[in-house]
Amino acid sequence: MLVFWIVAIVLVLVMLGLLLPPLLRPNAVVRNDANAEKRAIFRQQFEELEQDKINGVLDASQYEVAKMELERRLLDEVGGEALASTGNGKPDRRLAFILLVLMPLFAVLLYLKLGSPISITIPAVAPDTSGSSELPAAEHSAMAGDIEPLLALLKKKLESKPNDGAGWALLARSYVEIRQHAEAVPAYEKAVKIIQDDPQLLADYADALAVVNGHKLEGKPEELVNQALKLDPHHPKALMLAATAAFDRKDYKHAITYWERLQQDLPADSELLPEVKASLDEAHALSGDNVSSSKIEPKPSVASVPGLSGMVRVAPALSSKLDPAATVFIFARATQGPPMPLAIVRTTVRELPYAYHLDDSSALMPSLKLSQASEVVLVARISKTGDAKAQSGDLQGISAAVKPNGVMDIEINQVVP
Repeated sequence: MLVFWIVAIVLVLVMLGLLLPPLLRPNAVVRNDANAEKRAIFRQQFEELEQDKINGVLDASQYEVAKMELERRLLDEVGGEALASTGNGKPDRRLAFILLVLMPLFAVLLYLKLGSPISITIPAVAPDTSGSSELPAAEHSAMAGDIEPLLALLKKKLESKPNDGAGWALLARSYVEIRQHAEAVPAYEKAVKIIQDDPQLLADYADALAVVNGHKLEGKPEELVNQALKLDPHHPKALMLAATAAFDRKDYKHAITYWERLQQDLPADSELLPEVKASLDEAHALSGDNVSSSKIEPKPSVASVPGLSGMVRVAPALSSKLDPAATVFIFARATQGPPMPLAIVRTTVRELPYAYHLDDSSALMPSLKLSQASEVVLVARISKTGDAKAQSGDLQGISAAVKPNGVMDIEINQVVP
């Protein structure tokens, strides 16, 4: 997300930098004297005439006649000063102001119309080491094609300044954004050698390395996770990765320890809690004990908060087609106005049936709120790729138009063509 906005802002600033200076700085006015050369010749002739008088070549009467003749020719051939001016000295500040305001606004509106704002604003439920969130090939290629030239320039700049740890970290995370984990790994390696006290950087490096190693955390990825936990024993991503690594090697005791610590650290309204709870239940079951993570304190009810609430279920005929790890998006969009969702929550298939609640706190943008709409349509979509945009083969359910305050259950009963 950060990389996207940095690239977008830089491109807008570059375009404004090219357009505004010629409008704000008046062109230089160049004044050319078209008769300067002729006057220089006549000046030389007057000097020669004066010198002939001094040397006695011309007497006084001859001098006067010659001088008058020369002056007449000067007036005929040169006349008054002839100056040629080029350029416009008035800056066009009005046009510059219009471009300064309208260009960024037009870029944002165009992106909201044609782009996918949801994809960069909704955080992931949990670090995904399963590879299920890969972008479709066409969209992945388009994104990579847009960003790769910028990353090549950044990489070339960093090679001339190899001690820029923050720059290497930015490059690595940018490669992860476009799913080029193999390119991200060496950049992460350079970054952690320079920045040795950043648990987030170590966890991100471990995640990328695990993807390259076939989604396996054993070996160096787990060593990096342990380093991150030494720096911050309560780092969320490091705890998730450590628990996953322990679970994969059937060390359920340590997996439970990590997940329980994460469960205690997370806020009551965190979207990660259902995922952690499900993982804990599975680990307890496999370890042979009868303890359930349901002993955690129940989250405070949000039904009293104005908004839309209800249950999301899947039609029995489609239940056999579900992947428990698949992402579920539940959102409300206005029946009239921009197609961008007004409020959205995210969960997984294993949490279905799911009690959702949408209000202004789950808005994507502060300027677009659920409470401001007169009518909305509710959509629950199971995404096979983890992408917020509907893809062919996704499963979804759509409600009728409703007021943005009340109760509405949704059944997922359609296949996106």
